[in-house]
Amino acid sequence: MMKNKNKLPPNIQHLLMEIGEKSVLFRLFLLTKEFPDCKVFQNLSGAGYDILFLNGNKEVKVEVKTRQRLYTTSNEKQKRTVQFTVTKNEYDNCDYVIAYWYEKNYYFIVPKKDLRETSSNGKALYKFVVRELANGEIDDNSYKYLDEWEQLIV
Repeated sequence: MMKNKNKLPPNIQHLLMEIGEKSVLFRLFLLTKEFPDCKVFQNLSGAGYDILFLNGNKEVKVEVKTRQRLYTTSNEKQKRTVQFTVTKNEYDNCDYVIAYWYEKNYYFIVPKKDLRETSSNGKALYKFVVRELANGEIDDNSYKYLDEWEQLIV
């Protein structure tokens, strides 16, 4: 039973997280088929990132964040903004954040240096914000990261 009507139940939140991580893992696996020097692994050590992408001798540590706006009490204007937030530990341990907007099936591949620093309750956080315009398109700042998988290959 849900105690807070404004939030998804924890099991559904966890399911969305799993869907996002597995979806990104699969997309990166597909990249390994195009680039034989690449390999992809799920991080099971819990060291602040979700996926390890190997490109020859280059290691790329990826943190995956999944968000949805299907179930929300936000007004229509707020539904067009999605915030992907990374903790200090995740920021320190990853090279990229892949922000997955679930219902749009949008993947934003964002270098950690491009995240905006903020804080909450005195703790450092890092954000990537996607804004959908009234015409349904993504703002220019977000669009430049949309499906930019090649960043991981270079």
